[in-house]
Amino acid sequence: MKRKMVWIGVPWLLTLYLTTACRISVSMCLLPAVFMLLGAFRLFRRISTAQLLCILVSVCLAFGSVLLYRGVVMKPVLAHDGTYGTFSGKVISCTAYDGDKASYQVKGSFGDGASGKLLVYTDDLGADYGDTLEIAGGFSALSGNALWNGTAYYQAKGIFLEASADAYVRCVPTDHAKTVRMLRQYRAKISARICTLAGTEAGGLVSAMLLGTKSTISSETNALLTQQGMRHVASVSGMHLVLLLSVWMALSKRIRLDRRLAFLGAFAWILFYAVLVETPVSILRAGLMYLLVLSGPLFFRRADTLNSLCIAGILMTLFNPYRMQDASFLLSLTGTFGIGVFAPWMTARLSRKKACSKLGKQFLSMCCVSAAIFPVTLLYFREVSVSSPVANLFLLPLCSLMLLLAFCIFMTGGIGIAAKPICFLLKILYDCWSLLAHGLQRIFPLAFPVGWDLLPLLAAVLLVLVCFVFWVKRRRSFVALSLAASFFLLSVGEAVYTVGRSNKFIIAVLGQEQEMTLLISYQGKTDLIDLTGNHRNPEMAAAYLTRHGIRQLQSVILTKRAPQMRVAYAAALESIPAAETVVPAACWVPSDSTFLRTKPQNLDAAVIADSLYQITVADGIAEITYGNLHFCIGTKLENLPQEQWNVVLGISWNGNPDDVPENLYQKTQPMELIVSPDGTWTMQTIVLY
Repeated sequence: MKRKMVWIGVPWLLTLYLTTACRISVSMCLLPAVFMLLGAFRLFRRISTAQLLCILVSVCLAFGSVLLYRGVVMKPVLAHDGTYGTFSGKVISCTAYDGDKASYQVKGSFGDGASGKLLVYTDDLGADYGDTLEIAGGFSALSGNALWNGTAYYQAKGIFLEASADAYVRCVPTDHAKTVRMLRQYRAKISARICTLAGTEAGGLVSAMLLGTKSTISSETNALLTQQGMRHVASVSGMHLVLLLSVWMALSKRIRLDRRLAFLGAFAWILFYAVLVETPVSILRAGLMYLLVLSGPLFFRRADTLNSLCIAGILMTLFNPYRMQDASFLLSLTGTFGIGVFAPWMTARLSRKKACSKLGKQFLSMCCVSAAIFPVTLLYFREVSVSSPVANLFLLPLCSLMLLLAFCIFMTGGIGIAAKPICFLLKILYDCWSLLAHGLQRIFPLAFPVGWDLLPLLAAVLLVLVCFVFWVKRRRSFVALSLAASFFLLSVGEAVYTVGRSNKFIIAVLGQEQEMTLLISYQGKTDLIDLTGNHRNPEMAAAYLTRHGIRQLQSVILTKRAPQMRVAYAAALESIPAAETVVPAACWVPSDSTFLRTKPQNLDAAVIADSLYQITVADGIAEITYGNLHFCIGTKLENLPQEQWNVVLGISWNGNPDDVPENLYQKTQPMELIVSPDGTWTMQTIVLY
């Protein structure tokens, strides 16, 4: 049986993903269907008995590992949810924020002896890796917000609880982990050196590529990376590790180093680099796969990328099956499959003798990688870049060259005689990269929005169809046609959804608790009204617009903290213009200033009038009329006009308790009020991640 680890690894990973994503009861209902399907494949001789046994054993072991992990690891920790007590442990990760705040990931034990990990958000205590934190207070299960699924993110790290905001936290400095601290201090030193000499734009991107310091990336560079589908460049990944390891392997061959010593040197470098960049899962996966490939000749075995990928996937999820819900891990797996397995198979018969054929083969390889990671991007990101294959084809070589130059600075300690000329060259390369990225953005401005909730389900069905075509035919032309048909059907489905949505009058009420921003959309026009001036409102508005593919605004109305919000919205909605903008009358606006490419108007009461609807904004309340329907949305509602309101939506009611409107709704989470052409309306909660 060829590729035994594939028949074990793929069922293992798929079972882990489904079991961790669904409830146990749902997973148990799916198991009989899986067994019946496997029996049908065996009956029609599509798989052998040995392959069938491998799959069955792998599925059962994966399901059992999730049950075991929940019972042995999760349950004892979650038993402290909603309780008060103590926790003491070692800091394994720390992140400092503005306002003298910091978050710490702590590994230790509770007062009753149960061991686990805890997330602590508190004042910046200056704690470093290896220091001890002593916590006393309440504990609660992790929860995300409308923009970020924090629960899944931290579960992939084995963290299920967080300390309450008012918990007492004390730091006990220690002398532990001196090597790790020294490496991270060196990392901070090199990052600061690169950013100083190369500038915040070029230096920030290069530092992120080499050292994983994402906080150094500017907002403009981050937007370009997102729009071009190149976010993986700024995340330390397998591509970076392999590129740097290739330098070591080339040197080993040059000096004719024994392959066992070359293997040990590669292992040492992987360990060193993983600790340096805080051991992201992509580096662990890539390092493990690289070692498996290198170890093949040592044991007189031929290395196989797909086998190595499955082995790495099993080993990395063996002690934490919830790692299968981590976006970085899934992107790492699918990206490696695309570039190491799928792309070579699809391009095996293409000639590389002519330059045009070689370029076409590289472009097709990039398309294969984009197709491989497409399902993951649908699940975890708000849009998918259409220009990703072209951008990776032309921009990735520049990024690789910048990474190698930055590696030279890293190895020379950032001394001026080497760092200054290299950073000067990095500036030039970054300018070329930025110019090409902006040019591609103009040529390929389209992106694939993922606002349709059924889109992931449709993508999953089509993915199964593509796999079935490959299973039955094993021909590249049929696989290519099935992929093209799948993308066509996805595009048609998204277009039909978008058209149907444009015929509805939609009021999106964004924010949590005291946050409130309105986005009113109808027939291609979208109006934005900020009622609270919260610092998170621009980010939520940008996420909603991106998720639904909205590229321009009809009007933007700011009512609170207008000077600060003008700056925040201009940064968050940099690529989205507005036809008109309104700020309060008391807000001073310089004569030559613009806001979202328009001259702001000073008004205390703004009216948006259309042939079918009217919006009046005054005193923190938006009154909306659509046909015969009347909606009132605001923050603190009281003394409303005596009208027949269909919906009154607010954060709190401050008026007379006897005057509470009949259709009063309290907003706690982002929601949409959707009005159909026939006048019926529904209200639903939405998420933006």
